[in-house]
Amino acid sequence: MRFPNLVWAIEDKRLRHYEVADRSGVSTFRFSRCLRGRSEFEARERSRIAEVLGYPETWLFSQPMPPARSGPRPNESAPFMASAANG
Repeated sequence: MRFPNLVWAIEDKRLRHYEVADRSGVSTFRFSRCLRGRSEFEARERSRIAEVLGYPETWLFSQPMPPARSGPRPNESAPFMASAANG
């Protein structure tokens, strides 16, 4: 999914994708294509979807970001692990 926040909001409101599409005036076919990243939501569609769901548009359509790393990367700890294993 291209917009995980949008998917989460739809599930949080206990709606189906086709219900959100219908309430926001977007065809179900187009809604599905946009949700999967095969097409782009238009600005008016984004604002209407946000209005229907009751969440900020910027949050609903933000791109997923990987979490920040808190420890060393796997390849950075390999030399330590090898030396610790040897003795």
